[in-house]
Amino acid sequence: MMPSKENPPRFTRVSRRKFIASTATSAAFFGAASSVLISRNNVLGANGRIGVGFIGVGGRGSSHVGVVKKLIDTGQPLQIVAVNDAYGPRLRVAAEKTGARAYPHHKALLADRDVDVVCIASPDRLHIPQALDAIRAGKDVYCEKPMGHWTQFQASQEFLRETRRLSRVVQIGNQGNSSSAWTKIGELIQKGAVGRVQHIQAGYYRSGDWGERMPIPDANAKPGPDLDWEAFLGDAPKVPYDVRRFFSWRMFLDYAGGPCTDLFPHVFTPFVSMFGLKFPSLVVASGGIFKYDNYGREVPDTFNMCLDYPEKLSVVLVCTLTNQFNAEPAIRGDEGAITIQNTSWEGGFDSVTVHPRKGTPKVIPGEKPDSTTAHWKNFLHCVRTREKPVSDVEFGYHVQTALCMAMLAFLNKKVAQFDGTKEEIVL
Repeated sequence: MMPSKENPPRFTRVSRRKFIASTATSAAFFGAASSVLISRNNVLGANGRIGVGFIGVGGRGSSHVGVVKKLIDTGQPLQIVAVNDAYGPRLRVAAEKTGARAYPHHKALLADRDVDVVCIASPDRLHIPQALDAIRAGKDVYCEKPMGHWTQFQASQEFLRETRRLSRVVQIGNQGNSSSAWTKIGELIQKGAVGRVQHIQAGYYRSGDWGERMPIPDANAKPGPDLDWEAFLGDAPKVPYDVRRFFSWRMFLDYAGGPCTDLFPHVFTPFVSMFGLKFPSLVVASGGIFKYDNYGREVPDTFNMCLDYPEKLSVVLVCTLTNQFNAEPAIRGDEGAITIQNTSWEGGFDSVTVHPRKGTPKVIPGEKPDSTTAHWKNFLHCVRTREKPVSDVEFGYHVQTALCMAMLAFLNKKVAQFDGTKEEIVL
């Protein structure tokens, strides 16, 4: 069954020996719920106000600000306390719109005693380092997808280990996990509508590179009090300042992974959740820059990957940014198939069709709910109860491992395998 607020997914904990020491502390986190929110600074009752801080208030971050403001308008006991961004003009706009305190550096925001939870929507490479700072400061975290950069496999392990050790609540921004629409497909699978599933095929198709070639609000912007280049770089290679890298960072491999890490989390995670997938045994990937090659883009505009899982299940994901013609996702089992019509990966779909091996196909109406708001509600519920969110850090780690394997396979032109005993990626 697909996860819901009342029925979050349960995943097998990783077995790596170095994680064992943290298992005891994780029992309190993933076990019985508590009716009290405990942070480093304060204790809130079940209906106490939660102070929210935002690290990164660009396009996605400002969207999350809007979601939280709507929740406040509906009576949720929340307050937007603080905002942070490496670009001063963007930070000041967010502070003015929310009435929140503006912090040029994220560590100053984390030191604010009124901040109970943080939303991290900075560039991909900063997600895990900033999330680690946040949980070590006693905050709970809503961390945008992807959980980290494609080079940060070991860092994602540390994120999991530290979240368990510190008993923090972490929600990764794979909001499809909170979509009631995907629950319907999970129930069909659970009831054996297509038998045992061996093959999943899905894709993401778009006409245009606007998702990577993000707007540059000030072509003359330079590092200084209003532009923190060092904070932006984080642990990335230290390169000279480039205004395109700062504003259109999704074009560059140092900070992003193109369709694999930006778009495939939407496509991939509903199936990971639905089938309880952990680590792929083998991943291959192909693609390249086939069209948008005239302005220094480094990430591919066409990307395909195939993941084989130990459960004798293959997941095939394809993407092109050169044409938006859509192919219906398909789930193929030994007793039939399910196809999905007019998919909105962030929310749901118009309908699903069950094609039994024998008999007449059946069309079942779908829905396209506001899954981002539902994801936030699940996160805030878990902050209060200390339950496990539907897209917790362990789920994020499994997804991140698969994405890291795909990018490494693609860039090295090799097959990526996973050593389950050592919990390592092997090329």
